[in-house]
Amino acid sequence: MIFTSSTPEILSDSPFKNDLLQREQYADILTSLIDTSEKGFTMSINATWGYGKTTFIRMWEKKLKNLGYSTVYINAWEKDFIDDPFAVVMATIWEQTQKQDAHIKKPSEVLKTLGDIAGKIIAHRYIGEAALDAMKNGISNDVQIPYALDKYIKQVENIKQFKEQLSVYVQQLKSEEENAKDKLIIFVDELDRCRPDYAIEMLERIKHLFSIDNVIFVLSVDQSVLQETIKGFYGSSNISAENYLRRFIDIEYRLPEPSTDDFIEFQVQYHKLDQYITEHTPHPMFSRDNTDYSILFPLMVKILFEAIPCSLRDIEKYFNHIEYVIRTLNLNRGDFFVSVFLTYVYIFKRDIYEQIRECQYNDVELLHTIEDLLIAGKIELDSNLGQLTIEIMVEIINRYRVTIESQNVKDDERLTDLAKFKSKHILSLDSKNVFRYNYLSKSLDTYINKIEMTEAIR
Repeated sequence: MIFTSSTPEILSDSPFKNDLLQREQYADILTSLIDTSEKGFTMSINATWGYGKTTFIRMWEKKLKNLGYSTVYINAWEKDFIDDPFAVVMATIWEQTQKQDAHIKKPSEVLKTLGDIAGKIIAHRYIGEAALDAMKNGISNDVQIPYALDKYIKQVENIKQFKEQLSVYVQQLKSEEENAKDKLIIFVDELDRCRPDYAIEMLERIKHLFSIDNVIFVLSVDQSVLQETIKGFYGSSNISAENYLRRFIDIEYRLPEPSTDDFIEFQVQYHKLDQYITEHTPHPMFSRDNTDYSILFPLMVKILFEAIPCSLRDIEKYFNHIEYVIRTLNLNRGDFFVSVFLTYVYIFKRDIYEQIRECQYNDVELLHTIEDLLIAGKIELDSNLGQLTIEIMVEIINRYRVTIESQNVKDDERLTDLAKFKSKHILSLDSKNVFRYNYLSKSLDTYINKIEMTEAIR
C-alpha cells in the first residue's frame, strides 16, 4: 500500500483489458478523429485529478501503437526542471521514436538533422530579449542592431527548416508495412502540475514549432487547474483563461465521468486495497470456504454508497481517508473493516458517528443502526457478502462494548446481557457465542483518534 497511484497493467495485445472504468469506447472515438484528419492539431483530454487520465492516455497510446501510429509520451511534470520544454519534447521524440520506427530505412539521419536544427533553436531561445537589449543600446553602438536582426532572421530560418524536416520525418513513418500510419502523436501528461512559466512555454512551443500536418499533440490536463495557473502567471483574475487556452487547444474532450460502481472498483485498485486485504486480513470467522474477501469488499462499499447522494469526489475523499487511517494503525484482526465503516460514518453520517464517539448508544441500538446501514434488505445474509457484513458488525460491536467497559460505569445500561441480545435482521445470530471475544478487541477510541487526526491530510 503506497501513497502514490497504482496503475493497472497495460497488456500489449489488449491495452484496455484492465481498465475498470470501461473507457475504450472513448479511445475509439478519439482515434477516429485522428485517423480522419489530414491536418495537425492539439487536443486536450480534460478531467479532474483522480479520474484516471494518465491510465487512460497510456492505454490509448498503446492501442494507437498497435494500430500502426508512432507515439511519444512525455510526463511534463517530471521534466519541468529543464528550462526549455522544446528540448524536452525533442529529446523524447529522439529517444522513443528511434525504438518504435525501426522500419524506417534511415530514421537516424532525419532525426539527426532535426536534432541539429533544434539545437540551434534552443541556442537562440533568448533572441527576443537580446534583440531588444541591442536596440536599446543601438544609439551608442550601431553595430549591435544589424547583428541582432541577423540572428533573428537566422532563427526564423531555423524554425522553417525544423518544420520542413519534421514533415519529412512524419512522411517517412508510413513504410511498406501494411498498418503503418504517417502520423506522429505526442502525449503530454501532467501539464497542469508544472510550474506556471513552464506550462505556458510548453503551449507556446507546441503552437509555434509543431504546427504541421499529421503531428498531433494530446494534452492530459485538468483544464480548470491550468486556467488558474494562467491567471496566476499573468497576475490577474480578470484574464479570460478559457479564451487564452483556445489559442493553443483545437479540440477539447471532456473525459466522461465513470459510473459510481466502476469508480469504486477503480479506487480499490488505485489504493491497492485489494492487495491489502489479501495480505493483511485473515478470513473472517464466519467464512465457510476460501472466499476472496478482497472481491467482496468493493461490493459492500457500493451498497453503502447507494444509500446516500454523493459525488465521485466524495468517494475519492473516502478512499484517501481510508488509506491514511490504515497506514497509521497497528494491524489486528478486523481492523480494516472497522476502519472502513467508521470512516464512512465519519464522512457521510456524522450524527451517527458522534453518538458512537460519545458512546450514547447502548450496544443493541448500535447493532440495529449498523444493520440499517449495511443490510436493510439489501444483502442476502446467507451469501458470502452477507457473512462478511455480519463479521463487520460483530467486530464493531465487540470494540464498542470494550470502549464502554473501559469507562467503568457500574451496572451500565449501555451493555446488554448477551442472552437478550437481539438482531433486527439476523434471526440466526447466536449472540452469546458471537459477542464473546471482547478481550481480543481494541477500544473504538483507537480508530476514532486515527480517523480524526488523519482528516487534515490531503
